[in-house]
Order: sequence, then structure tokens, then C-alpha cells
Amino acid sequence: FSDGSEGVLELVRRSWEAGLRGMAVTDHDSLAQLSAVRAAGRSFGLPVLAGVEVSAWNPGTGRKVHVLGFGLEATPDASGPLERLAARTANTLWQAWAIARSGQVGRELSLDAVARVARSSTGVYKQHVMEALCGLPYTDPDYQRLYRSLFKGGGVAARDISYPSAADAVRAIREQGGVAVLAHPAQLDSWSMVPELVGCGLEGIEAFHPDHDERDEARALEVAGEFGLFVTGGSDYHGRYGSPASVGERFVTPDEAGERVAALFLAERRLR
Repeated sequence: FSDGSEGVLELVRRSWEAGLRGMAVTDHDSLAQLSAVRAAGRSFGLPVLAGVEVSAWNPGTGRKVHVLGFGLEATPDASGPLERLAARTANTLWQAWAIARSGQVGRELSLDAVARVARSSTGVYKQHVMEALCGLPYTDPDYQRLYRSLFKGGGVAARDISYPSAADAVRAIREQGGVAVLAHPAQLDSWSMVPELVGCGLEGIEAFHPDHDERDEARALEVAGEFGLFVTGGSDYHGRYGSPASVGERFVTPDEAGERVAALFLAERRLR
């Protein structure tokens, strides 16, 4: 529902066919999709955790930090502590407008085209702009060159949103009744924040991820043991909008996940 190219029913079907015993769908910075994700899982009879991946940052290093939230429910008026943190769509629409106005890419781009691509999403993302602009998959070299020229460095659309601190993200997840997990700490070099985030209520850490090598996994497992965190894993699959080739490319076994992750799946049955 955010920055993936496939709908949730397709993701659940792929996971079912891959033989996964359960899965999580964690869209970025929105809770509006949680009920639809849960309904899709129930229609297949596959245990599904409906979650959120909060885009945050570390004020000490200036680096991005992603925090996963599970066990959450949206509020009727989107007034919950976590729901008040998001602000991405307006910025992405400005980026699309800036690209269209610049005339630098030699291709037509309209906000209507971007909106059509993003019509099933909870927001508008750079992936939607790129799909409307070039229609190429994320892994294509021409996609990568165009993306960097527009959104990185001195590119015409190189403007980002204001992120909440990772500590505030963890607190907001907890205040809204959820469980917070640090996502792919090696990918974003989030290790230094672990002690502070644990103090704010962090309960888990993602050890297994396509961008984690064996040393990263070992470090995550060591950190989990030191701070009493449970362990998760996932493929970070975005379809044609990302590099992992399939759902289930990375995973966590029941023994590695332990009773606390099993408890999340049990609690999910009561959520709507």
C-alpha cells in the first residue's frame, strides 16, 4: 500500500506458495491500510502481521533510521501518536512538480500520471514518480542513473521530508499500543541508537535482511542478547520497485524468532 508494486493479496499469495508459515506487511508511515492487510491474510488462511515501517532519523549522526511497528490499530480520525508523525506525500508531489517544470529529463511527466500510478497507495512515493516517468524496474541501470540525477546530490528534486527522531517513533508506537522493532540496522548503520531506543521501549531487532551479511547477522544476534530483544527477519520485497527478487528471500525461523514473535501473531487475531 505504500512503495511496493504489488498489492497485498498478491504478496500473501506469493508467501503462501513459497511455503512461509507467516509473514508481515509493513507499509511506510501509514496505519490506514492495516485492516485491509489483515483481511487479505485471513482470506488465504495465512498468519499475517499488519505493521508499519516508520521513516525516522538519528539526530546524533544525521542518518536515517527505520522503525517497525506491530500490533497497532488505526484511530478513526488518524489522531493517534504515531499517525501524527507522517508527512511524505506533499513532498513527493512537489518533487514530481519540480521535475515536470524543469524539462530536464526529455520526457513528459504530469501530476495526474503520478497520481494514477499511486492510486492504490496510502501515499505518493519517489517510486511512483519514477514509474510514471520511465516505467523501468528499480534494478535497471537506466532507472538508477535517472533516479540519481533527479533525487540525489544537486538534482532538481533532491529535497526530503522532515523525519521524526527514531526515539520519538519508538515512543509513538508504544503510546499507540504497539511493539517497536529496529529495522535492518546494518543497512542504515543504526547500531549506535540501540541503547537509547531500548530505553524508549524498543523490543526487537531485524537480524536477517538482504543487505545484511553474516557479520551483520551475528552482530544483531549479539545485540539482541545483550538488550533482551527478540529477532525478526524479512525480504524487504518491493516487487519491481526494489532489488530483492522474491518474497521470502530472507526470513526468520520459528526458533530464531521465539515466543515473543509467536505472541505477536496470536495477538494479531484479535485486531481489525
